[in-house]
Amino acid sequence: MNDKKLYCVIPAAGKGTRMGKNSNKLFMNIRGIPVIVRTLKAFESLKSSGIDVHIVIVTNDENIEPMRKIISDNGFDQVKLITLGGNSRTESVGLGVKALSSLTCPPSDGDKVFIHDGARCLVDKEILLDGMDKLNGFEVCVAAVPMKNTVKQIAGPVGSQVVTGTPDRNSLVEVQTPQCFRYKVLKDSYDYASDNGIEATDDTALAELLGYKVGISKGSYSNIKITTAEDIIMAESLVEK
Repeated sequence: MNDKKLYCVIPAAGKGTRMGKNSNKLFMNIRGIPVIVRTLKAFESLKSSGIDVHIVIVTNDENIEPMRKIISDNGFDQVKLITLGGNSRTESVGLGVKALSSLTCPPSDGDKVFIHDGARCLVDKEILLDGMDKLNGFEVCVAAVPMKNTVKQIAGPVGSQVVTGTPDRNSLVEVQTPQCFRYKVLKDSYDYASDNGIEATDDTALAELLGYKVGISKGSYSNIKITTAEDIIMAESLVEK
């Protein structure tokens, strides 16, 4: 185990269908810099703290060549492998986790591994460092921010739904990425999901199923995921500020 080493799986296999245009969201510019470039630059910033980062990007077939060009043009030597994803986020991340073992310098059981969305490009160094720090007390943790809005529980068929409860907002958080693991916990979680056909939009939910306590690390309201055209506008505003 080396606390100055970080592995990261970046799922970037989505086609951005909710963006409403043919262009892939990962290659769309935010103030002149593509989304995926901003994401990778955030991890590159850890070099100044002496952290050795090993990145696996999981993407789809049509993105592989554009991704290789971006990595080459920007000298992103932290990217060690680009691999194909699957038919769902869970399957894609699982393939990325498996790919870690094929690296020239694979992780050991206690090494730190992040799962971070390729489209969550405004993550900053402080968030990444706090995730690493929280893994000194937890085997798994997740970046999160307090809920701003009241949440309602509902039930019933679409069109006839009714409110069944109002959870205490103070007991709720909105999770983001990075989602942070010790390697063995991550591997066991995705092996369990694969063996049991489990799909999850949240990586740490798989660790919860195995009984692990999930800690909370620093998130940010500006750490948004680019999903729709409105998110591009929001991200450009945040970068300008």
